[in-house]
Amino acid sequence: MHIPISPPRSNHEWDQCIQLLKRVYVGDGYSNAERAEVFMQRGSFEAGGEMLLARDAEGVVVGAVLHLHPSGPLAQVARDGEAEFRVLAVAPEARGHGIGEALVTACVQRAQATGAKAVALWSQPTMPAAHRLYERLGFVRVPDRDEDDPRGFRRLVFRKAL
Repeated sequence: MHIPISPPRSNHEWDQCIQLLKRVYVGDGYSNAERAEVFMQRGSFEAGGEMLLARDAEGVVVGAVLHLHPSGPLAQVARDGEAEFRVLAVAPEARGHGIGEALVTACVQRAQATGAKAVALWSQPTMPAAHRLYERLGFVRVPDRDEDDPRGFRRLVFRKAL
């Protein structure tokens, strides 16, 4: 099944996107509400990269990911020649339908189109479903690039050579 992925087309879609990210990251325990409120802002996302969305048949945003600008203000683990993405989220009611895969694939395709040699990302240890998705799509763990996060966990780095 083909799932179209594209940037937000309106302020309303941006609002849906931000609400989805907060609902997933706070609701699933990956972030606290205060941090999400500060970090998950349209302005910082626009400065940091290109937000990509998946919508359901009614046009409701059910998935989002931020494909980062190289060396942009939100880049954290990408090295020279690598692309990076962050804040992958799929609405709980839409999981299991290929939306996460479509969003990650869109990031990989954008990276290839810009000549990147690889795509890198980090994930929290408490996100095993995301880890399985990344590994299924050809990402491999790069433990020597893991970092401690100030919130008290280890950032697990994944990389896919292109």
